[in-house]
Parts: sequence; structure tokens; C-alpha cells
Amino acid sequence: MLALLAATTEFAAAKPWEYMCDSDVAGLIDPGTGEVRLVTVLGNAREVFGAVFYRRASGLRWLLNTLNDPEECANLEGIATMDSLKVELVRKNELPKEDLTALKALDFKPAGKGLVWPQFQSVQPGWLPWFIDQTEAEQLLVDLPRLTSFTAFFRNHSDLFHDRPPSEIPFLPNPMPNRPLEAKDLEWRPLIASPETFDPFKAGDEQLDQLRKLKREHKAAFEYGSRILIGSTVLEKGRPCFSRISLLVEHGNGFMLGFDLSLATVPFVQCAGAALVKTLVHSGSLPGTILIDDNRLEPVLAALCDILNIDLVPSEELAGLAEARASLDNFMRSGPG
Repeated sequence: MLALLAATTEFAAAKPWEYMCDSDVAGLIDPGTGEVRLVTVLGNAREVFGAVFYRRASGLRWLLNTLNDPEECANLEGIATMDSLKVELVRKNELPKEDLTALKALDFKPAGKGLVWPQFQSVQPGWLPWFIDQTEAEQLLVDLPRLTSFTAFFRNHSDLFHDRPPSEIPFLPNPMPNRPLEAKDLEWRPLIASPETFDPFKAGDEQLDQLRKLKREHKAAFEYGSRILIGSTVLEKGRPCFSRISLLVEHGNGFMLGFDLSLATVPFVQCAGAALVKTLVHSGSLPGTILIDDNRLEPVLAALCDILNIDLVPSEELAGLAEARASLDNFMRSGPG
């Protein structure tokens, strides 16, 4: 922790947000595992000051998609897929008591006042920000000094990204040279976000038996969706995570047929598929058509719907689902009564 605090103090002293923005992305290669990570500096908007290190396929995809379309990943579905480590400078009263206790035990006192207290956070898909563990602390100890070296280089090369497409990223050398970085040290690589793919949901024999016993209503059409629920978090093993709500609504009249609430940390395929089974069983019938407003659901549910002879129809807007979600969102924001 002392080494990490020293590295953070050096990074903060450079104030890279004064000449860098969050679209100035650098690439890092883990010297031990070869893992690719991407890092960006926060603070150019003068709101949040620090750095974010994006990791693994989900984190890299989120950042690369955001660079191309900032609005695409601004919703909860996008945010809940983020995988990163963040170093942020906050006010002392914004630190959780656990962080503040650790800093006091180390007799750490940052220079200056205001947004000068370091906070380290781990973000994983489905989970809200949490404390870092030993492995993550070691990753930051490797990555943060390299970022600081890059920011020092960037200060004198503010045109580094001029005439470069957003998909082209400068990767830092591995290992880093024992001198200030130079332009020849950077390796420019084109990076494109890998598409998010989903396997088909495979219902178990018991689930299929339950479904086949339901009354068949060929002319009926149901609306089905599975989304992160705004304003709803739950504690799982003492750690807060997002929750996902799956809704089955009768098309046309908006009558609620069933719902399922689950942890957003459960893989989307399993969550969406199992919830459809549950809500169909609760409704007591099998429709001729199920309409969906999320294209991710099509590859997940197509095989199950084929088995049940149900037409799965994508639709851009579903009034019943929209009304049900709006009602839930309003309830979560205002609370009962």
C-alpha cells in the first residue's frame, strides 16, 4: 500500500488532466501474463480526477465502443459490463471508512486540500465499485508508474493523436526503458471491439416438461425483456451488485404475466433464459408469438422458442414492456407510499 500511495502521489503531482482528456488512450501489456489493458486519464472535464485501467474482454469492449459511440455504453446495460480498476482523487469525507482507516494506519497525509485523497476501486461486470484485492493492487503498482511516464511524454507531444483514428492505440514498451519515453518507443496498434456473442439457452428436461404441459394459445402474443433495474442494488456475500428484472407482458393490453428478479452477476444467457421459463410457467400458457426489444435476446432464446413452436419476433418498441419498466423505475426512485 505504501508503494501504491507513492505511485499515486507521483501521478497526481503531474496533473495530466490539464493536458490530456479521456479519449487519449494508451495500451499496456502485462509483463507477466501478456494481458492487454487500456488506460485513460480522468479530469479534463474538471469533475472526476484520476485514471481508469480497462481489463479483460468486457472492459476493453466497453471502452472501445464508448470511443466510437459515447451514448451506446452510457446506459446501465453498458455500465454493468464494465471491467476496470480506477484510481481516483477525492475529498477526505468521500472516502469509505475502511479506506480512511487504512490510510490513517499508514500515517498518510497528502499534500494540499480538497481532491487529494487517493481511492482505489475495482469494477467487475454486474458489481458496483468495490475495494481492490492483493492481485489488483499489484496490477496497479505495475501500470500506474507506466502511465505516469506516458503522461510526461504526452505533455510535450500534445499532437500525438492528431490524424490518428480512434481505433489506433499507442502501446507502451514492455519492459519500459530506463529513461524518459520517446516517440520511437510507442507501438501503434489498431484495436476494434470484439463483438459480444451469446450462446443459446439450453433448458433442462424438467423445465421443458413444465413448459410442454402449459395450455397452448396460438393467437396470443407476449412481450418479454430482461434489463438491469434502475435504482435497485442488492448485497451478495456482503458486496453490492446490480439486479436484473425480467418481465413477461401480454401484448396489446399490457397485463403483467410474470417477472423474475435476479443478480446481474449471473451470466446474461442463463438469467434471461431461466427467467423466460419461469415467467411462462407463471402465466400458465404458451403464446404463438413472443416479441423482444433487445437484439441480444434473439440468439439466447431462439432455440428454446423453436422447440416450443413459438415465433420469436424482434421489435424496436414494445408499449407494454415500456410501461411496466417505467412503473418499476418510478417505484424504485420514489419508494413505496
